[in-house]
Amino acid sequence: MKLIRKVLLLTGILMVLMLAGCTGNIGHIAIDTTLTVDTSFDGSRVMIAEIPASVFKYAFGKDADALENVIKKYTPGEMYCIAKANDDGSARIEMHIDFASRNEYQKKIEKICSGNTSETAVTPVINFDYSRSMLKNGYTIEENFTSLDLFYWLADALVKEYPALEGKGVEDIFELGTTEVVFNGETLEMDGNIQISTIKSNAFDSISVAAELNDDQSVDAEIIYVVGNKIVASLGTKLETLMNSLVPESAEMIYQDDENSRTYTMTFHANNIQAYIGNINKALHTNQTVFEVVTEGDTESLSAKKSVTQYYDGSFFLDFTDENTVMAYILRVSPEYTVESCKGTYGYLRGESSAYSQDNCEITMTVASSDEVVTVLGFAVDIEQVDITTDVHSDHHIERSIEFRLSADADALIGSSIEERLNTAAAQWTEEGRMTVDKQAVISSVTYKILLIAESPEELTTMTRSVLGTSAEDENGELADSLFIGGTEKHKNPWNIHCSFEDTLNLSMFLKGSQISKGIHYKLTYPKGFHAAFTESNMFEDAAADGASITCSTYNKVLTVKSTAERVNIQGIIIFVIWILSIICLVILVLLNLSHIVSLITNKKLDVPGEELFKGRNLKMLTAGVIALVCFVIMTIRLLFRVY
Repeated sequence: MKLIRKVLLLTGILMVLMLAGCTGNIGHIAIDTTLTVDTSFDGSRVMIAEIPASVFKYAFGKDADALENVIKKYTPGEMYCIAKANDDGSARIEMHIDFASRNEYQKKIEKICSGNTSETAVTPVINFDYSRSMLKNGYTIEENFTSLDLFYWLADALVKEYPALEGKGVEDIFELGTTEVVFNGETLEMDGNIQISTIKSNAFDSISVAAELNDDQSVDAEIIYVVGNKIVASLGTKLETLMNSLVPESAEMIYQDDENSRTYTMTFHANNIQAYIGNINKALHTNQTVFEVVTEGDTESLSAKKSVTQYYDGSFFLDFTDENTVMAYILRVSPEYTVESCKGTYGYLRGESSAYSQDNCEITMTVASSDEVVTVLGFAVDIEQVDITTDVHSDHHIERSIEFRLSADADALIGSSIEERLNTAAAQWTEEGRMTVDKQAVISSVTYKILLIAESPEELTTMTRSVLGTSAEDENGELADSLFIGGTEKHKNPWNIHCSFEDTLNLSMFLKGSQISKGIHYKLTYPKGFHAAFTESNMFEDAAADGASITCSTYNKVLTVKSTAERVNIQGIIIFVIWILSIICLVILVLLNLSHIVSLITNKKLDVPGEELFKGRNLKMLTAGVIALVCFVIMTIRLLFRVY
């Protein structure tokens, strides 16, 4: 019985061992890491995962070529990966990341980690500092990730391609092995994250770099260095010699001592960005400064975006292994800018704030190490002038032209947006051919003109709204749509003809934040022969009436112009004169033929023989009477119903 129990126990142990062998101890594929760099952070990261023979056989079918094909299929970023079988039946996976600088290394690691959407995903941060100077001596290499974070994609790929690994995660398949750093030939072993710092520091407390970017691309700079009194005392005259050597030509530097520290303030003006970068490089004892300004138009509005990329290397002065050490980037621009975004490239941006004053907009960015920060500023692009001309040929033929004049620089930013909007509006009237767009470039300015031909005031309103937009609100929150109403008065008097128009133009929807530096110039011309005038007092500039035309100027994007015009009603006067003449003629004829009229009334018959009625003088008077009577009736009817 005891023998049977021993046999069963031995069998159970063997089965457990066999099952363990079949599962291949999947969770124990160790990753050995070697990071090799020099003082410029030129080097490589090599990660090797040794697959035990049992796992290689059970999970991967001992097929190294197939495994390598899977790896190449899913490899992210610029990484060199291979898989090969060993003589003892095991296998090896190797991953190589080569780089020439910390920035390149950072970007490659970011690309590898970008596809990890799990809750354990990290945003990689790499800190490197090397210095041999009187302020700092030693080096720092710090990472907030491990090789497991760089193997997540391989675990996902193996789970997809190999059924034996179904349901496994990266920590179920891999684990950290040895980690070592080889810096300038010196090897150090790590546990987990790479964290090395050998710096012995006489570092400054803080540095801030303030750049005021002017419209002409010149830059006014202010650099503030703060150094503790202990460092000032220990370095003595060496510090003065160092600081004086950092001052660029034409720059000024002063210092001020207080209870705990000394503050150096350096200021200079650079005529262009290239000169600014050269001066900053000297002031920060580096050659890594980046200051780039890119301006591009926004196709959806008459505005533009200015992207300012800044990278200041303060590592010569600051010890970023101290968690309290920060560096400030300060960007000053005119207050017309709005801050749309502010992002750090390498993960060291710790805070960002902006403040507006009457003079400028100041954006302060705090970094816990040198970082590349991209600030996106939005601003409206000004238009030089808008000309609006309306010619009223008749109530059924009205022409309007709207011209937008821009400088060549502004046209490069928003010209395409204006042209696209005008062409979109004109496309609605393509078949009629009553709305056309024209572009003219003259020396340093560009003019976009759209011509509208309407058959009624109502149609001109519709066409104008299609160009300028609708339903914008004025300052009081009321709708102020573009509107053109009026025309010739239907009930005229015989002496003159009145015509009036009220024209409201709302450009705020079209221009949005853009201003018109030279104003909006408005002109309305009535038909020939009219004399025009404004119907009420207005706040327009240069308001004037000249014959059939009225003109005015304004800077208000919503303008309402009320005007009237009149001309002599020649036809009405002629009708009135004919009516008076017909009355006079009838009265004269009645007086000349009074005896005949009395005889007709008394005797009930004419005293003129019938054959004499249509002869000689009688015929003439009869004809004149008929004509006068007809004219009187017709003219009376036209005067009563005002048909003139």
